[in-house]
Amino acid sequence: MAEVGARRAEAGFTLVEMMAALAILLVGVTALLATLGSSIQQRRTTDARLEAAALCDHAVHWLQQHGLQRDAGAGDEFDINPVPLSGQAVPGFPGMTWSAVPVLDAERPDVFLVRLQVQWLEQGETVTEEFLRVLPRQLPLAARVAAFRDNAGDQTR
Repeated sequence: MAEVGARRAEAGFTLVEMMAALAILLVGVTALLATLGSSIQQRRTTDARLEAAALCDHAVHWLQQHGLQRDAGAGDEFDINPVPLSGQAVPGFPGMTWSAVPVLDAERPDVFLVRLQVQWLEQGETVTEEFLRVLPRQLPLAARVAAFRDNAGDQTR
């Protein structure tokens, strides 16, 4: 009978062994949570950069369709002024704004160089990405067709 009582006293874990196991578990969970937090932040950064790249295509398309205006009384087909845009909000991405400034190059009068800046907040700091796109210096097709019809109508009178 004494043997059975001795075995029960030796069975199980001591308090020191339990504390060591909990410490090891705590270190593992802490490392896992730190990695998870870093992963979430990288995902947000990647989403913001992906949105900024997609926004560039949208901004150039918008400028082509709505952001170019012909000068009143202009005789030259290249007398087109772009509309600079600044502080435009990005739908679906709060805190992100974009600006587009078309620049005319004297060596290439047939195109604008559009400087796009996209800004957003990341961990309390403003992040700015800059993109350059080339935009043809011409009115949208619908406006050119309308101008052609107007000119053709004037010549037949």
